[in-house]
Amino acid sequence: MRTAWLLIAGGLVVLAFGIGVSITLTYGLVFVAFLGGLAYALGVSGLSQRKWIALPAFVLGLVAPFVLTFGVHSVLMQRTGHVEHCTVTAKEEHPFAKYPSVDYVLACPSGEVELDRDWNDRLKTAEADVLAGPPLLPDWADSTRWNLLLVTSVSGAMILLVPVAWLLRKQP
Repeated sequence: MRTAWLLIAGGLVVLAFGIGVSITLTYGLVFVAFLGGLAYALGVSGLSQRKWIALPAFVLGLVAPFVLTFGVHSVLMQRTGHVEHCTVTAKEEHPFAKYPSVDYVLACPSGEVELDRDWNDRLKTAEADVLAGPPLLPDWADSTRWNLLLVTSVSGAMILLVPVAWLLRKQP
């Protein structure tokens, strides 16, 4: 039982660390949060010792890193970021890649920003609006916004699943 609690606590700490690193340094480090989500799921499954609780635990453990990384970033940028009008200084097109895209380098008042876009959503002009809010990674101002309810409900479900697993263990 101690191992289960360590996996849950350690998984949540690593998940939070991975989310923080991913939204400030690079999205490429979301795998750190993914490992935390897996540790959390293993801990909850071990704590309850019931087979059916493994499914919601693993669904939350696998989905939470992605929803929380991109959702928390988007929600924080909506709340704390500011819009900057930027000019494209360079672009690199990848039209024949598996997922066609365009990499942009933009000159913004706060400094140089590198962002990419899907091929179908590429910029029509040499100017764009960017949400900036250091220390968070910049984002396109017109990108889809995440809902705070979705972000908090995933976090709440993860927290509430732990006492449910603990209560199930107590049953004969």
